[in-house]
Amino acid sequence: MSEPARRHRPARRALLVALAYALGAGLWIAFSDAWLALLASEPGRYAQLQTWKGGGFVAVTAALLFVLLLAQFRTIEASSARARRLAERLKLTLASVDDLLFVFDADNRIVEHYPAEHPLLFIPPSAFHGQPVDKIGLPAEVGAAYLAALAAVRGEGRARTIDYPLTFGGQRRWFSARLSPMTREAGAGSGADVLAVVREITDLKGSEQRFRALFEDVEHIAVQGYDEDRRVLFWNAASERLYGYRREEALGRRFDELIVPPEARAQVQRLHRAWIEGGQPIPAGEIETLAKDGSRIPVFSSHALLRNARGGLEMYCVDIDLRAQAEAREQLRLAAQVFENSGEAILIVDAGHRVIAANRAFSRISGYAEAEVLGCEPAFLCGGDGDEAAALAGIWAAVGEQGHWQGEVRSRRRDDTPYPAWLVASAVRDRGGALTHYIVIFADIGERKAIEARLAYLAHHDVLTGLPNRMLARDRLEQALALAARTQQRVALMFLDLDHFKMINDTLGHSVGDALLKSVATRLEGCVRRSDTVSRQGGDEFLIVLTALSELESVSRIATDILDAMAPGFEVDGHVLACSFSIGIALYPDDGADFDTLLLKADTAMYHAKEAGRNAYRFFTERMNAEARERLQIQNLLRGAAERGELSLHYQPQFDLGSREVACVEALLRWNSAELGQVSPARFIPVAEESGLIVPLGEWALREACRQAESWRRTGFAVPVAVNLSALQFHRSDPVELLERVLAESGLPAAQLELELTESVLVQDGGGVTLERLRRLKALGVSLAIDDFGTGFSSLAYLRRFPIDKLKIDQAFVCDISTDPEDAAIVNLVIELGRILKIRTVAEGVENEAQLRFLRERGCTLAQGYLFARPLTAAQFEAQYRAPR
Repeated sequence: MSEPARRHRPARRALLVALAYALGAGLWIAFSDAWLALLASEPGRYAQLQTWKGGGFVAVTAALLFVLLLAQFRTIEASSARARRLAERLKLTLASVDDLLFVFDADNRIVEHYPAEHPLLFIPPSAFHGQPVDKIGLPAEVGAAYLAALAAVRGEGRARTIDYPLTFGGQRRWFSARLSPMTREAGAGSGADVLAVVREITDLKGSEQRFRALFEDVEHIAVQGYDEDRRVLFWNAASERLYGYRREEALGRRFDELIVPPEARAQVQRLHRAWIEGGQPIPAGEIETLAKDGSRIPVFSSHALLRNARGGLEMYCVDIDLRAQAEAREQLRLAAQVFENSGEAILIVDAGHRVIAANRAFSRISGYAEAEVLGCEPAFLCGGDGDEAAALAGIWAAVGEQGHWQGEVRSRRRDDTPYPAWLVASAVRDRGGALTHYIVIFADIGERKAIEARLAYLAHHDVLTGLPNRMLARDRLEQALALAARTQQRVALMFLDLDHFKMINDTLGHSVGDALLKSVATRLEGCVRRSDTVSRQGGDEFLIVLTALSELESVSRIATDILDAMAPGFEVDGHVLACSFSIGIALYPDDGADFDTLLLKADTAMYHAKEAGRNAYRFFTERMNAEARERLQIQNLLRGAAERGELSLHYQPQFDLGSREVACVEALLRWNSAELGQVSPARFIPVAEESGLIVPLGEWALREACRQAESWRRTGFAVPVAVNLSALQFHRSDPVELLERVLAESGLPAAQLELELTESVLVQDGGGVTLERLRRLKALGVSLAIDDFGTGFSSLAYLRRFPIDKLKIDQAFVCDISTDPEDAAIVNLVIELGRILKIRTVAEGVENEAQLRFLRERGCTLAQGYLFARPLTAAQFEAQYRAPR
């Protein structure tokens, strides 16, 4: 029945009684008056009957009222008696319980308390009756906790529990208050009054703290507590270490969101709910949990479900980290796999030196099956010398003393073939230190030793020719020097450079060059004694160490033999190749007492042999050393010469032999050193080419020549300028890009520029790069000339392939054309070749009329030389050849 129905039931009953009485009285009055009118016709009689009727009505209603009141009074008396009994029983019950009961009204005031006197009432009732709970002398935080709980109970309509400590009598005591909404007889809440049941929980708190301290201090066992909603209540230090969450991070969060992997969360939630609601425990076992960093952790987890002091259920989990056990199992598994799958043979031998296990690699290496060696002493490990037992005994003794032994042994396979092996033996001991087993690991190192021998050979020998390399030559020379010092003999070091090898390599290919080097090495070895050493330095350079020399003539004889041995030439892949050596020789003790000094001086002597025309040998002299120092000085001073303003260009005109007018002017580099004075090009140009300085010098000359020619052109003195472009400059970088930049910077038209190239530029046409670059140069509009034609590897083939405009006949052929028939024939041939190919020819070094007359008669196009003009400065050239305005 609803609350309004219960509240209005007595009123309805009273109303029903009143209505029944009114109805009965009304019917009585209505019908009794009608009956009286029928029975008494006389007025006196009617009045008399009316009186009797009224008296009867009063008597009947009085009797009826008596019966009703009697029943009601008896009911009230019974209810009062029952209420008195219940009150007495409640009073006895409240007096018998240990708890305190407080009733709070809507204003949070204490309006009642039970029992009247209690040991826990350390505040007199007069001090708190009618007072708000936060004003009765409780600590502020306790009063605030009560206010919050009272508000929550009224707002939510359900009970709340708070725990709090109080200190009195010098002791700290804990209390728990359960606050519930007040209800009437039928259970309806009043909506304002709240009943608080307070009990002391000091002992319980102590027990709980001991419980928490116990599990808090367990170092390797992670303990967590969760409420019915899976929220964390307890999180010990071991849980912090295991899962990575600090206690403050974990408390209040659901454990399945913290440590349960996503794929297992739904199942864990079902298991938890089944235990909380249905009493089905979660079984203990190994599970995988989730750490804060996302790693998976195997644990053994057991669980317990407990009721707390408030009657709520709490689940406690005890997790033991199994990672160490998992790692141990994994290590055992890996160890077993390593044992079986290792590429090296492994034997396990007991303390009695008997094999108890062998892996597959052992059978593969030794040829023995595992069953054949089980229970046997592994004598085959050191077989081959007849003293296997002694060798093994020495190994076992060393392992017993030192814990391990390793070294190379000579083993034998099952088929009795020997092989070198690297053996490592280690001791296994128990906890007491007693030796229980040996682990023997060995590998066949035959292939490795062969590779080592090959590497050792390659480290000291040239791969191509098989000759000793520079390292081995140094070692043998140092040994020869030590012996010569004791025997008072000489040692010679020869430095040999194969003449024109680069040209052969570039024109015929590296395979032909390599084959030629092999043949050359063979001939060299045939020219020396067995005690001497022929070494290849690399490229086209060789060293020869001549030992135990008693006379210098033997050195000259060997050098001559080498030159003679090269004279017949070589036939390689269908090519007949002429080769020669330039040889430099340094002597011990005359020229030095160590390898580096002798090598430097032999190299210097070789350089002079090349300057002498190649196919020659030279002994080192101090004059050579002075020249080498001079070359080094020139090289050092040449660096930065342009920045110091020491470089300049002189200009030598080329004349048309028909009109005798200036057709072109050649720019010639000059160097006036602040330290050396005017340095001849014959001295510094070779040094620049050897050191690579010719590249920046050539670029400077090109820029300056273009600048000067454009300066003349702008003033009406237009004369083409010719500039030398070295082979190194041509091949090291793209000359077309350089020329485009220089022409753009200077403004000189490309038609006013001529580039002079040496024959070596044309010969070195690897992959057609030279032809491609020359065509691009011609596309710019510049003219191309071959300088010193006839002195190098002259070929009609490249003249036909390349876009050449001029051939410059070297002055070495021009100077004797009037007296030397051979030179005259060469010059005549070059001029005729130019006429046939429609290439202009320029004769260099024309110094007399006889030479000029010869050149004109043969049809040479242009000429330059002292007969016409010496090289002039720009100002001198302009003053002499510029036409007056």
